[in-house]
Amino acid sequence: MLSRVARNSLRGVSLPKNIVGISRIVAIPRNYATSSSTDNGATEVFTKLSDSNDPKRTPFFQYSWGSWLKDDKLMKKQRETVFSIEGLTTSLNDLDKLRDDSGQLAAPKENKGSFVLQHNLTDDLVGPKSGKLLVKSIASIHEGKHHRVYKVTLSTGKELVLRIPYKIDSDAAIASKIKSEVATLDFLDLKLNLNVPKVVAYGSDSKNEVGSPFILQEFIGGDLLMKKWHPLDPDSKETENQLKQVIDPIAKFQDDILGITFNKFGSLYFYNDVSPTLQADEPYNDEKDGKLLKRWRIGPSVEKQFTKNKNKLSQKTIDQYNGPWDAANPVQVMESVADIELENAKNKLAIVDADAGDVSDKQLLQDQITTFEHLKAITPKLLNPHSKSIMNVEKLFEPKLFVPDLDPLNVIESKNGNYFIDFENTTIKPFILTSYPNFVAYHGAKVYNLEEDIAGFAEMDPAEKQQYEFMYYKTRNERLWEVELNKRRHDLIAVASPHLKVLKSPYLQALDLKTPKDYLYVEGSIVQLQAMWDAYVANELVNQDKNDSVFPIKYDEEFLDKHQQDLSDYQMETVSSPFSATGGWIPQDMFDTLRSQGIIVETGNGDYKIETDKVLENSPTEENA
Repeated sequence: MLSRVARNSLRGVSLPKNIVGISRIVAIPRNYATSSSTDNGATEVFTKLSDSNDPKRTPFFQYSWGSWLKDDKLMKKQRETVFSIEGLTTSLNDLDKLRDDSGQLAAPKENKGSFVLQHNLTDDLVGPKSGKLLVKSIASIHEGKHHRVYKVTLSTGKELVLRIPYKIDSDAAIASKIKSEVATLDFLDLKLNLNVPKVVAYGSDSKNEVGSPFILQEFIGGDLLMKKWHPLDPDSKETENQLKQVIDPIAKFQDDILGITFNKFGSLYFYNDVSPTLQADEPYNDEKDGKLLKRWRIGPSVEKQFTKNKNKLSQKTIDQYNGPWDAANPVQVMESVADIELENAKNKLAIVDADAGDVSDKQLLQDQITTFEHLKAITPKLLNPHSKSIMNVEKLFEPKLFVPDLDPLNVIESKNGNYFIDFENTTIKPFILTSYPNFVAYHGAKVYNLEEDIAGFAEMDPAEKQQYEFMYYKTRNERLWEVELNKRRHDLIAVASPHLKVLKSPYLQALDLKTPKDYLYVEGSIVQLQAMWDAYVANELVNQDKNDSVFPIKYDEEFLDKHQQDLSDYQMETVSSPFSATGGWIPQDMFDTLRSQGIIVETGNGDYKIETDKVLENSPTEENA
């Protein structure tokens, strides 16, 4: 007999009748820049703004937040953020001359290769007009996953944030993401009146005075909302209130952006940043403000799957798959992900074949191709946009704005309220195809009541209890999010259906590929559907004729056995390999400590490895624990 936990983990395949880091910065001398990556406790290094040859300037651009076990030099090189400090100071000096006090809302104004949002050049943002805006200091304040963040202090006493993207993606991908993110911030500010940083200027490539793609925006002071997030605190009324203090403002922000229904799927851009063929189409209907009528348009999607690990694909190939898509055909949004992953794997295999590459690499790519062919075959059938079994199905498939990084790490509690700060990869897609924010999302077995769901819980040892408590707290937090969603958008609550979660899982797994072997999770989510496919067809949940309930993929026992073994081996490899979950990345202070202890050693080719024997030697024993 299945335990309660096992039964709860299978709720997605039981069919009811109706389915519904900002770091501390010290005072900096005038006309100096500092490299103060105090995320990891690094000491501050000063360099004169006017001295481009100062050797002390190098750390100001170098990545220092962590190291990688493999390809460390390459990874750090990709994350160098060299830009012209002199060019930035010149560009900022131009801002005073570009102020527009007419009250008109103009399109971004080109200025020596970058673009300026003149309506944001206000006294509140950059200080009173003085004829010459000077830079007092520049400080590195954060090294993120995709950007280096600098704080620029002006002679007026005002502060701005300079974001420089890492060179991880292609130049075209970086340009598209910057253009779309700035337009999205502009839309959220002007159309929805939400608390987001105002952008002063941006450059989508290196052909500007800054010498790098960049976004220059309002600096928001305050504490991160994450400080209040304690997801594993035991149940109590106080705990629930504390959790809701974090969940509620993020749920409200999501509710606000769901208020607009768009006319296409894709991503937002300024009018002049899309092709002429797309400029005729309004992004949404019934705009009453004439100043906004030709401000934004919908162009190709910048969702991460169209850029991440796609450096081997030509932009012409990518443009075949990244939209925009007609609102009447939401299935294309899913199909495009299967298409581009299949094309990417085939292209990589062709490169390996041409170079007579490693046989193991070739087999891995062939296995990926098989999985993405399966994904391509089943994707058009996964969800029925006209299902009578899904409450408000039409609304669930409408084009809605989706922000992938809604997270307390990206919310600043300022004196003027909560500010949301990260909108990279924001896209317009059906709400049914979105995922919960990562800070509340939970994909494991659900535990709703420890005493009732877990047989013998009271008699378990503390370590075993802790495992089930973790599952319970994660379930609780996700449930609190769903309660808030239901309260604000009951018309969209069907996304909480376990059946819909299972059905869209292959698509979401494909969006979350982190390592080459993660294709195994995509295949596993497709295999999981097979057992319940007949019931899903009968209930019209899937896009397949009721008279044809044959599962779209033909699996044989040999394939399923091999997949199960490969998945099991990969999971064991992940569990037994330190830092595999981070792709071999290790925070720098931890890396230095482990290296000094002999746990991390260099292999001779610039890579590093973990000495497992040393790990055991340094592990606490019963005597010294």
